[in-house]
Amino acid sequence: MAALYQGTDSSSPDKYLALKDVREVKEETTLDEKLFLLACEKGDYYMVKRLLEEKRHGELNINCVDVLGRDAVTISIENENLDILQLLLDHGCQATDALLVAIDSEVVGAVDILLNHRPRRSSKPSIAVSVFYPFQEFELFFGFFSFYCSFWISLSLYHRNDYEELAKQCKMFAKDLLAQARNSRELEVILNHTSSEDHIDKRGLLEERMNLSRLKLAIRYNQKEFVAQSNCQQFLNTVWFGEMASYRRKHTCLKILYVLSVTLMWPLLSICYLLGPRSRVGQVIHTPFVKFIIHSASYFTFLLLLNLYSLVYNEGKKNTMGPPLELIDYLLILWIIGMVWSDVKRLWYEGLEDFLEESRNQLSFVMNSLYLATFALKVVAHSKFKNVGEEARKNWDAFHPLLVAEGLFAFANVLSYLRLFFMYTTSSILGPLQISMGQMLQEFGKFLGLFLLVLISFTIGLTQLYGKDEDLSSSKNITKNCEGIFCREQSNDTFHTFMGTCYALFWYIFSLAHVALFVTRISYTEELRSFVGALIVGTYNIVVVIVLTKLLVAMLHKSFRQIANHEDKEWKFARAKLWLSYFDDKCTLPPPFNILPSPKTVCYLVISLSKWICSHTSTGKVKRQNSLKEWRNLKQKRDENYQKIMCCLVHRYLTSTRQKMQSTDQATVENLNDLRQDLSKFRNEMRDLLGFRTSKYAMFYPRS
Repeated sequence: MAALYQGTDSSSPDKYLALKDVREVKEETTLDEKLFLLACEKGDYYMVKRLLEEKRHGELNINCVDVLGRDAVTISIENENLDILQLLLDHGCQATDALLVAIDSEVVGAVDILLNHRPRRSSKPSIAVSVFYPFQEFELFFGFFSFYCSFWISLSLYHRNDYEELAKQCKMFAKDLLAQARNSRELEVILNHTSSEDHIDKRGLLEERMNLSRLKLAIRYNQKEFVAQSNCQQFLNTVWFGEMASYRRKHTCLKILYVLSVTLMWPLLSICYLLGPRSRVGQVIHTPFVKFIIHSASYFTFLLLLNLYSLVYNEGKKNTMGPPLELIDYLLILWIIGMVWSDVKRLWYEGLEDFLEESRNQLSFVMNSLYLATFALKVVAHSKFKNVGEEARKNWDAFHPLLVAEGLFAFANVLSYLRLFFMYTTSSILGPLQISMGQMLQEFGKFLGLFLLVLISFTIGLTQLYGKDEDLSSSKNITKNCEGIFCREQSNDTFHTFMGTCYALFWYIFSLAHVALFVTRISYTEELRSFVGALIVGTYNIVVVIVLTKLLVAMLHKSFRQIANHEDKEWKFARAKLWLSYFDDKCTLPPPFNILPSPKTVCYLVISLSKWICSHTSTGKVKRQNSLKEWRNLKQKRDENYQKIMCCLVHRYLTSTRQKMQSTDQATVENLNDLRQDLSKFRNEMRDLLGFRTSKYAMFYPRS
């Protein structure tokens, strides 16, 4: 260690060495090592090979470094001498940081060589490794867990932009790879491929059923570029129309006539499918496009019943506290039960997490819950007040079951009509507008969190300031022709309660509440409290009316501009999600016909029951083993076919990328490096054949 420092006098303890004067003493490299490193840098394959073969007789250190601290492996990677890199690894050179150097230098060939290289063991493994293997596995698990947490922390804090850029490159790579598909057969194999982690439908696999598991995975991970790719959209369009492929080539008038005929005949078509799902009509109804029309017609019928219920129902029984349920009530209950059953089936097959990710499912869940609560309260009101005569509504209790039911029913009607927005997704005109509105609602939700905090803080302040003056309004003889916060002549009783203050400040934003400065005055003798109240209201005016309102406008404008730049991609992605919900055969019939047991369901139940009974017999076990064997063979064939198609796609992608690079007139760095490597190999081969060395490095080649 003394060699690392300069000599200092012990009598001068205040004299220290500067950090720049501290140097690590490195061992001097020999002539053979210098020649070895130079050959690795210049790409002299035969000289490196000869030196490695003769290292046993000499004193050559294959892990030596130059003055820059680079070993032979690092030098060969930086100069892209891949043949020398493979030779060094085969002779046991250390590759400590070689992979990081190759990634940093963007040498793809070196990365491939290092990943495929398996280092040789210099000695047999110790028995202590096998003894302490469980403990090491335990440490590795927690080490991976800490690495996983560190990754997400770095993603959210430090390297978020870098990871987002890498994610964008991965998305574009998947899109470009899918663009290399040549026909619908290749697209079908790619989009229907199932991995070992996915749930595999054995019956669907044997029946050549389309599951689109890769497409569902892309939608789940929000891969919008992959889903919006033209080949993927064309394939989805073909599956969407199915048996109705000729519909796209018809005239517009014929298209409208066909849609109207299916809309008007949807109950008859549902009955036909219920009786004969395998018939010609049943196959047409099973088409996703026709299924969408039938479900939409059923929902429009439900909305028509809601309008009749709101306009005609109980016109002469408005003052009845417990009216009985009528025919239209039972029809609505049947529809609601059908919609609930459809949501339950979708929840069962998709899972709770995937089900709640869709805003359409969330809206349907809230809407159905409100309708069920409405009719439950109507039943309670009828059972409790059926013997009570008519009475004016103004004399009813504020929380009367019928009044609460009407309030819930009104809110559910609003949600029912808002659900029609999701049908706009199929339209190329209204779809992008619906996507923009959804994004704006998300931005408004973020703004609402900030606004509520400001509103509650000012509400608490004003209520605390004026809430203790309970007898103020009674002490003043103020003639009022109105009530509440909308009166122009107000006393300070507006701020007596928390809700009253909250209402006043909220409607003040829209200039509907008259919260003037004189409202904050209590008497001319209380100037301090008057000043504090005026200051709070003025600050609220500046913060909310001026700042936050302009902030909301800026946020909505930014959101709309972002959607407008990618509206085609966003719309195609949203449309693909809507189409995908109609591709399976889980919910073919619309409400209320879906609550009836169909012959197909009974047939599946009988087949499953018979298979379960036969599986407990000897012949049934043999058939089951044969069926499993057949399924495994078919799964293996499909995996092999998938691998072949993926190899073709990768080859086409690399070929097209190479052609794009060659089409440019400018020579890239990669082309120059390839040319230099080819010339170096040619020079070494010619020198070896002719038996002499070039004069350029002759001063280094002679050895004692």
